[in-house]
Amino acid sequence: MQQRQRLANGLWVTLTHDPQASRAAALFHLAAGSHHEPEQWPGLAHLHEHVVFAGSQHYQGDQRLMGWAQAEGARLNATTLPTATAWFFDIPAAKLEDGFARMVDMLAQPLLSREAVAQEITVIDAEYRMLTTDAETLCEAALGAAFDSPAALARFHVGTLAHFGDDIDALQQALRDYQQRFFHTGNLSLQLLGPQPIEELATLAERYAGILPAANGAAVPKTEPLRINAAQTFALRNEGAPRLHLSFGLENIHRANASSLTLLRQLATDEAEHSLLAALREQGCCDNAQLLLPYSSDNGSIVTFEFMLTGTLRPAATQTETIFAHWLGTLSSLSPPQLQHYAGLATQEFARLTPVDKLRTTAFGFPPVDAANTALVSDWQQLLNQLVASNMTRLWVTPDITAENRNIQGFSLPLATIPDWSTEISAPPTLAFYPLGDRRSAPVLPAESVQLAHHQSDNENGVLILSPAQGEALPLRWANILQASLRAIAAGCAHAGGNLSFERHQGQWLLLLSGDNGLMVNTLDNLLTRLSALPATLRAQGERQAVQARQALQTDIAIRCLLNQLPRLLSGELPEADFEANKGAENESERDDDNGVETLPRLSWNAALYGGDAELQTALSHLLSHFPGEINARHFAVTAPQPARPEYRFPTQGEDAAVLLFCPLVESTASCLAAWLIMASLFEPLFFQQLRVEKNIGYVVTCRFMQTAGESGILFAVQSPSHTREQIMTEIRQFIEEMATNIAHIADDVLVEKTTALIENLQTTPQDKQQQARDRWLAQHTFSPALTPETVPRLTRLQLQHFHRQLCEQQARWWRLTNTPHSL
Repeated sequence: MQQRQRLANGLWVTLTHDPQASRAAALFHLAAGSHHEPEQWPGLAHLHEHVVFAGSQHYQGDQRLMGWAQAEGARLNATTLPTATAWFFDIPAAKLEDGFARMVDMLAQPLLSREAVAQEITVIDAEYRMLTTDAETLCEAALGAAFDSPAALARFHVGTLAHFGDDIDALQQALRDYQQRFFHTGNLSLQLLGPQPIEELATLAERYAGILPAANGAAVPKTEPLRINAAQTFALRNEGAPRLHLSFGLENIHRANASSLTLLRQLATDEAEHSLLAALREQGCCDNAQLLLPYSSDNGSIVTFEFMLTGTLRPAATQTETIFAHWLGTLSSLSPPQLQHYAGLATQEFARLTPVDKLRTTAFGFPPVDAANTALVSDWQQLLNQLVASNMTRLWVTPDITAENRNIQGFSLPLATIPDWSTEISAPPTLAFYPLGDRRSAPVLPAESVQLAHHQSDNENGVLILSPAQGEALPLRWANILQASLRAIAAGCAHAGGNLSFERHQGQWLLLLSGDNGLMVNTLDNLLTRLSALPATLRAQGERQAVQARQALQTDIAIRCLLNQLPRLLSGELPEADFEANKGAENESERDDDNGVETLPRLSWNAALYGGDAELQTALSHLLSHFPGEINARHFAVTAPQPARPEYRFPTQGEDAAVLLFCPLVESTASCLAAWLIMASLFEPLFFQQLRVEKNIGYVVTCRFMQTAGESGILFAVQSPSHTREQIMTEIRQFIEEMATNIAHIADDVLVEKTTALIENLQTTPQDKQQQARDRWLAQHTFSPALTPETVPRLTRLQLQHFHRQLCEQQARWWRLTNTPHSL
């Protein structure tokens, strides 16, 4: 249920009652962004987005939104776009009011102190240096060359120390002027979502958002209209994955018909047979695609189709564009039932998002689609009318060109204009759109069967989950080949109302299948047929995807690289350097001696069915006898792996030092797990306050409880442009030891509050049946005991002190991951 209303001060509020939500979320949207900052202060909007978090009139220190939210298990962030800025968070529903009060005060009455300004400009400067090697950022910046208007598309907006200068007083005044000019209800809007009734959400909005200043007549200046450059084809030299961007300038995409973009995205990213992506992959020119909205304003938007190419040379790009143009020409033939079908798929995907992601997706240009909207067809046609060649610019990204550097948006881009671009003429591929009708037929079941655990639930449809057994590491290469091989089957399953996925959750590879009985049996049969004889094209696609994944383990943000390496180490998967050294032997073991065709490594897999009936269990157990691996042949044992050496180092790009420390449980007991959860909630805000705010060690500073690869522990992560790995590690170790004082003085009521919050969190059950099954699976396959509201121990201060001493004394169990930074 959703309701839109206007408060007495003029603020527009969208309220959503979602009875299935386990958390609540809030998002403020400001209709001003980096294109509205004064030209003499590039980066001011970005800086303002940062500084408001530093404290407000009524909430300062550990009571401000940032510190308070971390202690309460909330997730919060903000982003500055060209013509908009957004702040958002989600939190357990019972804490929404306290969080919302802080967010409103933060935006209505920020302190904008000199100290906070001085600190955040160093953070933004470090962010800028990181972005200079980020392919997505550089591709977006290249739009400044493709469009002559608005002129702000070519200006610098990130901010650096050099651009902000040394006059903090002048910068502080500029921030205050920006605040006074734009932060009023004429430019702001609010979204609230949660399980609370609409009336309760409305009361919250009226009670707290009323302090926002009413519109003062100073509206955001209207942006310049979009005007495409006469030169339509550009090439950007970049060592990352080759890609092709086809961008269109759009008019008249407003709130009323923005959902047509969501529908377009659903069609462009469909992976079923005879879809655009299926045709591109069959031709071997493109592996993946997505739809982006890099610019949106009241006077035009830019929508970009991004294609990840299979080769660095021009034929891969031109063939991709040829097939895309053919696909684009077929979209006008979609019937209303077909449009409604894809609208329904988009609605299902939207429903699976977290509360805060629902608000973010809506605010950032891809709102949910209403299949019953009478204007769906006309809005769709209006969008298609603008997706024409004369309104398009292309950007080819490849390492195989020579180009002079051009300064655009503050980035040095090796960018060349290509005047003689032409697409290849080839026979158009066969395309088809759903629904295609039910073509299912029951497969013949094998005589053999496996033991398949069946867990009862209130889910009428079953959920089947498979995962490599403990100690059976699935190589990254084969994980990617599996993903590539199952995409079309998964998409066909989705079109029929089911779900098939193979993804990593909490560091474990999970194959999940759900739907009605007939669909699950048929889909599993198709899956097994595919795995028995993997086509060379799919193996090649998986190989390329694995190469990109391995590259990302070095080229991504340093701390993110370490986070991605952690589950690989914990699960026993080889570190990347050893992986390459052993790749030949690994491949040899995967070959079928009879025909020389590579097959999936025969690992031991665990499998279980949640929900469904006995008939489904029987059919699945027979089909799984043909799965390429042993099913449920190995009993799960609760034994945690031990680190092999005190430190693991991984190469990353850039000059920043990064350290990731993971401290697992010291014993597999409910008391230890509860202590770790409570300590993490105590550490998180203090760690950020001390290392990020007070000492300003780095711009990535986080601490939280984490479950990954079956392990539970406390994670500390820091990325710094100014400190060495050794200095960072010293700071983390010192912080952990000094927490002894905080724990010794923790008040009884605080300990009770932490325990109560833990119990309440365990009592929150997701409504999505697939998520319920996945959570049960992960809880059953972890090295720590499963906590329930009934089994949470009431820890005393003495017990908490005991476990903290154990944490400090058993440092040999700590996993230390660091990077070896180097410049490009």
